[in-house]
Amino acid sequence: MPTAFVYDPIFLEHRPPTRHVESPRRVEAIFNQLERLHWLDRPDVLRLAPRPATEDELAAVHTRDYIHSIAEAAQSGVRRLDVDTYLSPRSYEAALMAAGAPLVALDAMLDGRARNGYALVRPPGHHARPSKAMGFCLFNNVAVAARYLLDHHHLQRVMIVDYDVHHGNGTQEMFYEDPRVLYISTHQYPWYPGTGRSDEMGAGAGLGTTVNIPLPAGTDWAVFDAVVRQVIAPLTDRFQPEALLVSAGFDAHWKDPLGEFRLSNVDFVLITRLLKELAEDYCDGRLLLVQEGGYDIDALAQSATSCFNVLLGGDEVVDTLGDAPPQASRWNPDAIVEALRDLHQLVGYRRRPNKPQVRQGWTPPESAARED
Repeated sequence: MPTAFVYDPIFLEHRPPTRHVESPRRVEAIFNQLERLHWLDRPDVLRLAPRPATEDELAAVHTRDYIHSIAEAAQSGVRRLDVDTYLSPRSYEAALMAAGAPLVALDAMLDGRARNGYALVRPPGHHARPSKAMGFCLFNNVAVAARYLLDHHHLQRVMIVDYDVHHGNGTQEMFYEDPRVLYISTHQYPWYPGTGRSDEMGAGAGLGTTVNIPLPAGTDWAVFDAVVRQVIAPLTDRFQPEALLVSAGFDAHWKDPLGEFRLSNVDFVLITRLLKELAEDYCDGRLLLVQEGGYDIDALAQSATSCFNVLLGGDEVVDTLGDAPPQASRWNPDAIVEALRDLHQLVGYRRRPNKPQVRQGWTPPESAARED
């Protein structure tokens, strides 16, 4: 079955009032890179148009008063909601489409028309709280998608993996007491927005289905490799999800100006390959990547493009940036992983340590290279 791809130029119409790292160039660069490579023309790509999320779909995770306030504020013209988050005249329309785009991909996956998918959307979503915009986010796109799977498709267990460098505080808040959603976040800590301690584990019936993996500045692939295999994989095995959603933020790249992690394009491919394996093992391949952060345009476009190729089953990595400059490792992956395994009682499960192979350092033909 093909890979669903959902995108629309409306996402370019959410426009900042001044120069801003969260600009239309972000998704435009990813889309243009995919176009130049002709990967969107492949027969195994199902291109889909988004639809706006309905008020009821948004209200599954947001308050109706908040939804109405965003609509009214956008109509009043360009304005800031806080120091980071802004509205322009078409922002509400773009935000509705950004929340609805993952639902179109999920329908295709659950209807048997696609195996997995990528929703290339903005504004991003994982910081948006039930009644508050923050961190560039208006509506929580991945949370809306998770509730849609539960409410519309009647799944019982949905897993969200958030590998953005910032903690998805909004997503956590929305499912903190919901045992049907396993939320796992890897993020730099302490860092914006200041949430995501390892002891934030859910409450009530949802105790244990929030898993925070706070990591220090300078974290590199050695730590992520161990975390994915020895923490995320056994959590997946215990939870037995029926669908896997990914908050795909590429600001953990070593070149990103808003984070201090040391991942490369190849590392994002390896993470996505491992998550794809888990989706194949536990939920019939149902894996959807929903665009979140990433603010170095080259790193973002190349990493996102490469991860889309993972969904297609390819092993090429678009990479003109290479690895982070050498730096002595400051962290012991084994100690970090063992502390997390003890905290979440992950005894007795260890994923095989084989590392997927990819064509590292591959760059597109000159005719398909990024145009500056």
